[in-house]
Amino acid sequence: MMNDKKYTLMLVDDEDIILSALCGAFEDDYHIITAVSGEEALSKIVKEHFDIIICDMRMPGIQGYDVLKAVVEKDESIRRILLTGFSDEKAAQAAIEVGKIHQYKSKPINIIELGNLLKEELKQYELNKKLS
Repeated sequence: MMNDKKYTLMLVDDEDIILSALCGAFEDDYHIITAVSGEEALSKIVKEHFDIIICDMRMPGIQGYDVLKAVVEKDESIRRILLTGFSDEKAAQAAIEVGKIHQYKSKPINIIELGNLLKEELKQYELNKKLS
């Protein structure tokens, strides 16, 4: 961790096994909020405070990209990471270019790489807060 603050991480994925793996990997270092659908995520975005979100791109109903657009509308300082299947990489890159996401990772996920990416994004989050 960058400092003594425990950041809040929202995890959104419709696959229980992935959500469980992510929770298990990060629960010691972060407060975790989970959602198993885009609809549940939208509900929690309104009610909960979080610093960073990792969201699956393809889910039944509301897609990850739409969830992350709602995050931008709430607070654009929240760091946004999109998880994609290999075939979704062009769409994820397009989302980065329009500013809706900061990073994307392709599945299957390397937990160590994702953990390092979280730390990098939170450093940027803190830097942006200091500059604003």
